[in-house]
Amino acid sequence: MVPDPKINCAGSPVVALGGQEFFVPRLALRQARIVVPGLLKLMPRLNAIQARISGGDPLGATLLDQDDVELMLDVVHCGLTRAYPDLARDDVLDLEAGFTDLVAALAVIAGQTGLFAPTEAQPPGE
Repeated sequence: MVPDPKINCAGSPVVALGGQEFFVPRLALRQARIVVPGLLKLMPRLNAIQARISGGDPLGATLLDQDDVELMLDVVHCGLTRAYPDLARDDVLDLEAGFTDLVAALAVIAGQTGLFAPTEAQPPGE
């Protein structure tokens, strides 16, 4: 899929979903008004899942319900529409992408909102 030529994608991160690559430039308010509240709702649930999985619970993802997955899809779809305004939600639904691909796309999109500052590693002892 070719990005909208009116959107500057130079230097933008790329997400891979279903064997396709998508540029994710900084989001406009049009996307941020949907993406940011969606991410804020999802983050506690995704953090809890990650903590359980990291703690050795292979069933940690059972905390995720259908509404969470729908919201994840909404956020990813909306985040991709900055560069691909004609991308339909059904196009995203038809991608052969795994859960880890979806979560990775969420992380990139979160970074492009401008709301979530990247964390810097602190030197030991500080």
